Amino acid sequence: MKEERGGTITGLHPRIENGRLRVLAEVRAERGTAVQSYLPDREVSALLPRSLLLGEGLSAVPELLQTIEPILVRMGKGRRVRLWEYRGDTYASFLSWRAVRFRGG
Repeated sequence: MKEERGGTITGLHPRIENGRLRVLAEVRAERGTAVQSYLPDREVSALLPRSLLLGEGLSAVPELLQTIEPILVRMGKGRRVRLWEYRGDTYASFLSWRAVRFRGG
């Protein structure tokens, strides 16, 4: 995995692990290989603000995953990410705004 530094999200799958929402991302790495990685909480919250789905609540029913998955796919599929490892798991983080350049004006 160390040779793979980035890639493009090809699929996103929400799941419940230990009562928490985790999002598994399928990433096509720069060399064409498929990498399974998790989205960190900060990336999930960028795609899926909790307040939109839960309001002020802190608990959700598992059936909410059926609503969450199409939103995640629409907002995340095709996005470029940076791949990194932590404690044996691979994670995918969105690129920094510092790398974004606007053309023209």
